[in-house]
Amino acid sequence: MHRQMFRLAHLFLGLLATSAIHAATITSVTVSPTIARVGEPVTITLFGDAENANCGIRLQFNDALPTEEFSLADRGGSLPLTLSRVFPKTGTFKIEALGRKVGRFTFGCQGEAATVLTVQAAGAVAAPAGSAACPAGWEMISGQRDPSQGFTCAPQRPATRIECARGLSYFENDGLIGCKKRR
Repeated sequence: MHRQMFRLAHLFLGLLATSAIHAATITSVTVSPTIARVGEPVTITLFGDAENANCGIRLQFNDALPTEEFSLADRGGSLPLTLSRVFPKTGTFKIEALGRKVGRFTFGCQGEAATVLTVQAAGAVAAPAGSAACPAGWEMISGQRDPSQGFTCAPQRPATRIECARGLSYFENDGLIGCKKRR
């Protein structure tokens, strides 16, 4: 009798854990603004499918901030979840939301997602919340200091010029670079 109750309790806990795991899925993470300033708040939003869930999430900040682990139930149990953090140093940081076991009794949420945040010095111009910023591999054209007034992005030039094969010559034209046959 005792052994049968133990098995039933174990089965019930297993089913409860399985339903909690499948009930919450992380689908994406966003930051606003995408280009921030040191010492100013950044809004981090975790998106997914979760309602009244009790599963674990690990937030990793690529050495910008300490890793955080928490139970979704301790933060309201639902996604989306919005957090605010202040970044103390400049750089480009990958922010990851990962489903992970937290403590002894909280299984990890399903899924994982990541985004990138650029943090500039406090005096630098940051893109306002909700505005577009130049994507990776592109740079804001100099002379446009206030992104809220509009801006233009151009491809970043490579650090070194392309070495063309014999019979070809290097060219740059309208933001394009390459090698073409000599005329």
